[in-house]
Amino acid sequence: MKRFGLFAMMAVGCYAQTLGPYTAAVNTAADLYGPVDTRPGCWGNAQVASWTTRFAPPAGYRVKILEIHGDLISWIETLPGDTTVVTAQSTAGVLLSLQTSDPVNSGRCDVCADVVRAAPSTQAPAVQSTTMLYIQDSVAQLMPKSRASYDRPAVNALLNADNQLIVTVASWLNTTGKLIHIEPTFIVTYEFEPVSGSTTVAPMVAVVRSVK
Repeated sequence: MKRFGLFAMMAVGCYAQTLGPYTAAVNTAADLYGPVDTRPGCWGNAQVASWTTRFAPPAGYRVKILEIHGDLISWIETLPGDTTVVTAQSTAGVLLSLQTSDPVNSGRCDVCADVVRAAPSTQAPAVQSTTMLYIQDSVAQLMPKSRASYDRPAVNALLNADNQLIVTVASWLNTTGKLIHIEPTFIVTYEFEPVSGSTTVAPMVAVVRSVK
């Protein structure tokens, strides 16, 4: 007669693995003009528009942005039937930024985009840039269209627990008298990184050996 002995039965805890990388394409657009800019040293009209790209990592994971590649195209908008003439020397500035949802300045330096954030593993203060991309360009009566490309192959920035990437465009110093069409398009490569200390539990394992 054979007897069966249960030699081992266990659940094995192991550290969660990074998921990805993944790639996504993002495109947004806005037509900006806005009110007269009354800030000191400014003139013309200015306006800002923002969107939120929200990622969906599994529980126990957070988002790490690895790479960003794309361009920002802009032009002075002239609709069918519009007879408004863009005067010589008139211009408008345009910009694009990609940021986390943190406050944009830590107070450590003037006119800087950074933040003091607690490191998850040690809870010690750590500085990480809130701004992964900031690019500017311009359009003018003699150059009514523009394209500014960008290539960030080593961003390596963690998003907050809200998993939000904030996309912001703006037009400023606009003296064209017309709307400025602004359209950012980019490819973002990202991964889901386990929150510090996260573990997964492997399936129950049973080892049975027969005994004669």
